[in-house]
Formats: sequence, C-alpha cells, structure tokens
Amino acid sequence: MIYAVPALVALAQHCAPEIATEAMLPLIQVESGGEALSINVNHGPKVRAGSVADATDLARAYIGRGYSVDVGIAQVNSRNFRKLGLTVETAFEPCTNLRAASQILQEGYARASVRYGGIDAISATYSAYNTGSLSRGFTNGYVNKVWRAAGQTSPGDATASAEPSILGQNTSLAAGALPSLPATWATRVERHGRTSDWVVGQSDPSAVVVFR
Repeated sequence: MIYAVPALVALAQHCAPEIATEAMLPLIQVESGGEALSINVNHGPKVRAGSVADATDLARAYIGRGYSVDVGIAQVNSRNFRKLGLTVETAFEPCTNLRAASQILQEGYARASVRYGGIDAISATYSAYNTGSLSRGFTNGYVNKVWRAAGQTSPGDATASAEPSILGQNTSLAAGALPSLPATWATRVERHGRTSDWVVGQSDPSAVVVFR
C-alpha cells in the first residue's frame, strides 16, 4: 500500500510525535516513497511484495539467509529489530515502523548534537539513520536526497503545525561538508536570520520544529 502525502502526515503526527512532520516526511519519501510493504535486501536481489503475508515471508527468508533487510514505510533495518522490540510482522505495521524510526532518529540526534549544532546536527542525524555513521550519509548522497525531498514538499503537504519551534545552538561542520539547503528551507532560515532551525534547543515561536 502506498500512502499519499496527507495520510503520511497523519501517520507521522500520530505515530511519531517526537519527530516533527517536516523532518519525518522527506525521510519517508526517500526511504520508501510511502510504500508500507517496501523491502530492500542489502547487497541482494530486488524484491517486491503484493501483500503483508508476502512481505513478511520475503523479509524472513532473506534475513534467515544472513542478509540485512530494510523494511516498511521508514525502511527500518532488520539488524535493529531486537533492540527496537520488533518482529518481522510488526516491522511492516506503518505506525510501529514509524515509532521505531523515531527512536532511531532520536538516538542519532543525541549522538550528532554532541559534535554539531543547527542544520549540521540534523544532517548528521539523517546520515546516521542511513549508515550508522555521522558522516557517510554525506558522501553517499543520502543527506542531500533528504534535503532535496524536503525542498520539494510544499508547506501545505507537510503542514505548518510545527510552531512554537525548538532551536539548536550553533553549527560546526567543515565548509563544504553540508549540502545546500533547498530554496524552501533556505528562505525560512534567511527570514528568521538563523541557520539553526529544525533542532532541539530553546523554544522560539518564529522557527520550525523538527526534533521535539
């Protein structure tokens, strides 16, 4: 089942309220395009499921063969199932999958915010979600894909419910390491005179919440 943007917004707000819609929505678009039965067999064949039963059977079969498998609407990796309290079946439930993604993002942000602030910390968090590393998601293009998806999502699609907002402190990635912000978000940053929108920190009614 492929969820349209309004349904994704509702799911994200209900199932992963700790992560603002503006952060979760582009990640979902990059990971699965909203396909709840999406399966990615890392370093394996491309597979497609026509039903929940097919999806669980395929995922279980490839996991049993030793593959790392990304499943569901936010493509949670099978090697995280035990830690997140998931089974193959529950990992395909959209709400459960998004709750797991929220936990991964929060843990990634806790790591990233030790070293970075502002947009840099958010970008490093996306990198960690994709690779487990705060930096490899830059070099493989993943972080840029998520920001591009964010720029292509209209404010109406992602809803503007993220106010009052929460801000970070400062930025510190080396020059050139951070992908260019899409025009949509660059405009917001310019308007508020900040480069630290979308991160945990102090409440401010003029910015955009990402990680609550």
